[in-house]
Amino acid sequence: MPEHKSADQHMQDVDWEGGEDLDEEFRQGDCVEVDLGDADEDVPIESDGDEEIEDANSEGEIGVLKDTDIYSDDDGEPYVDECLGSVSHTQSVLSVAFSPTDPSIMVTGGQDDVAVMWTLSERAGRVTCTQRQRMEGHTDSVVQVAFSHDGKYVATAGYDCTCKIWAADTGSLVHSLEGPSKEIEWILWHPKGHAILAGSNDTMAWMWWAPTGKLMQIFAGHAQSVSAGCWCLGGKLICTGSDDKSVIVWNPRAGTPQQNIKQVHESAIVSMCSHPDAPIVVAGSNDSVVKVLQIETGKVLAVLPGHTDSVECIAFNTPAPGSISLLATASMDGKVLVWEGRSFDLRCTLKEHIDKGGIVKFKWLNAPAFSSWLCTCSTDHTLRLFNALTGECAQTFRGHTDTVLDFDISLRATTGTQNVPSLQVASGSDDCTCRVFQAVLEAPKIGELARAVPAQAPADIEAGQTSAAASTEHTTSISPQTDGSPGSLPV
Repeated sequence: MPEHKSADQHMQDVDWEGGEDLDEEFRQGDCVEVDLGDADEDVPIESDGDEEIEDANSEGEIGVLKDTDIYSDDDGEPYVDECLGSVSHTQSVLSVAFSPTDPSIMVTGGQDDVAVMWTLSERAGRVTCTQRQRMEGHTDSVVQVAFSHDGKYVATAGYDCTCKIWAADTGSLVHSLEGPSKEIEWILWHPKGHAILAGSNDTMAWMWWAPTGKLMQIFAGHAQSVSAGCWCLGGKLICTGSDDKSVIVWNPRAGTPQQNIKQVHESAIVSMCSHPDAPIVVAGSNDSVVKVLQIETGKVLAVLPGHTDSVECIAFNTPAPGSISLLATASMDGKVLVWEGRSFDLRCTLKEHIDKGGIVKFKWLNAPAFSSWLCTCSTDHTLRLFNALTGECAQTFRGHTDTVLDFDISLRATTGTQNVPSLQVASGSDDCTCRVFQAVLEAPKIGELARAVPAQAPADIEAGQTSAAASTEHTTSISPQTDGSPGSLPV
């Protein structure tokens, strides 16, 4: 195993301006617009086969096991629906997003080829979801929905090879972004602007300037599907991962590769994230391994073992000043491994999903007092809220009856409390619903961090072991409420 090096050792100044200047350059149009030529030359659009298998799914697909045949129910407990409100699509809900500027606005995208904008209102402990705009136009599954950083635009990505831009205030179509010849797997807004990046099964990544619909760059260099990607160094660079096992670092202005790191993994790369400050990217693979890369040199800084199945999601937290930087990796093995964000030593293992289901996705809470908290969604039909410093599972959100495919979270002030935020969770599932959950968070007390699980020695990590404190499963009780309001979560 390569020697661990801290993120601080690899933080270097970048010679050219930051993400704001790049965004301004796109706005002024000082870039090359890419001409794709005649539409007749495009590769025919391929369907994901929804129509053909719809009838088969109604009676169960031959040779395909259900999640319930693989994983047991949650300790055999009876069905409980703890959601405060829900909405439905006619097929699986594949993606969910809250507006970053108005958490009462939510967008869902489904396998039924439609995205819908909703307005959420709360009354008497229930959440009512009112359809605001039905965003139609895709001809295949809407696999991702996402708001721009300022909440001005909504982007929807489909298996029909298109990305569409909508006005967030009205839900009306602004532009339909075309170019990819195969399915779009993911989209990412620039963290400070209105450039949008997409990864496609056509082996390329695509970047458009959303306000005008102009195609700004095509990033061609992978040999197979572009399965993961991220903006690096605040939007100054782009990094993409592929089924071809490689990672490429791109100059977004020139569209040229700065590093092409081949054979990073033994199998397809399926997840990726960038360090918030350093020139570091972390990639996860179907081979169950996580690797930390220095993107300016192309060197592997650390190999993080411990998972036994595909690593589906990776992310650094956004620590408050003076608090601990953390990296979490989540896998279909049901584990979340939490690592020190600088030394990459294993800190603890979150084990509540193990033997129940695999983890599809997780998100860190973006609030100073709760920057070490994260939420997961799983094939076990649940979402769970964890304190990653202590390893405790603070709450389980139940109500779905099939795999939870995606979710989003927002923090907002709670009526009648002082500086106590409420966590709102919206989740989409194979059960064709999006369900809304809430919980009131209790701020950490002075001295609480002393209970945090200590970091583990590198020798133990190499051996695939976890400390006794980290491997202990914790469950924090939720104080009951008699008025139907969500419980209070102590740290």
